[in-house]
Amino acid sequence: MKKYVTIALGILGAALIIGYVFIGKWGAETDSKPAVTKEEQSQAKQELNKSFETATPEGEMPKYETMSEQELLDEVHGMTHQKVLADEKWGSVEITKDKVEKLYKIANSKADSEIRSMLLEILEPWTKGDFSNAVEDHNRIWDYKDGNIGEATRLLTPVEEQEYIEKMFK
Repeated sequence: MKKYVTIALGILGAALIIGYVFIGKWGAETDSKPAVTKEEQSQAKQELNKSFETATPEGEMPKYETMSEQELLDEVHGMTHQKVLADEKWGSVEITKDKVEKLYKIANSKADSEIRSMLLEILEPWTKGDFSNAVEDHNRIWDYKDGNIGEATRLLTPVEEQEYIEKMFK
């Protein structure tokens, strides 16, 4: 009896090892993308900076002055989606310097409130092109809105962000 248990455990162990090797080796290949070089990341970052600096056409500039604070918050939340990785993203707004500066100016003109303070704290670094806190910015708005799906986990790489812009806005 002991002999049969040993044989069965040996076969089971071998099957597990073979399955792990098969899934680990061949399964990973189907999901992997080609590695992106530092040069490609650098080039994408330059393109992103150029895109940010490009003037928003007059007809495409949202009427921020007529928006409520909640609508302004939704607009900024949509902008963060360009910068962050999240399981789900509802709504997207392309980020341009013109939009960020106008949003900042409009938010600054609003009466003191929790949303106004949040908007100004988020947008002030953005006016300088600093989006390094976009994950925290996204999740701060997400928490404020009682989000339960789509928490941001990291910044997109420049290449990933460029792909997102191409998919969503071009």
